[in-house]
Amino acid sequence: MNKDTKKYFKECKFLFPTFGKEEKIFLNKIKNIIELDNSSLNYKEITERLGEPKDIIISYYQEKDSMYLIKKARVAQLLKKFLFILLVAIIIFLGFKTYIYQQEYNEIKDSSNGYFEETIE
Repeated sequence: MNKDTKKYFKECKFLFPTFGKEEKIFLNKIKNIIELDNSSLNYKEITERLGEPKDIIISYYQEKDSMYLIKKARVAQLLKKFLFILLVAIIIFLGFKTYIYQQEYNEIKDSSNGYFEETIE
């Protein structure tokens, strides 16, 4: 694959909102079509033969079953919610640990046993 075919392939891959098994198979088919045509094609020739990357992705989703798309969207939404909740929990945990360490620091700093004075006679 030359530079232009890699660019076209990356653009197609970038336009998928979710990337699963079905999308990998579809992208492999596009990759095989590009390699079979001719690996020395430039970007303009590829878009003339196959179409713009956005048009390919739109046609892919138009052919897919609506339940498959709803399922993919639901999984992506649940993953985002889970990651958000996990991030909030980590921030709360770290804030609590910081509070505890600050309390211990202040307790040690204010105690008279924190340091010793020794006089030599």
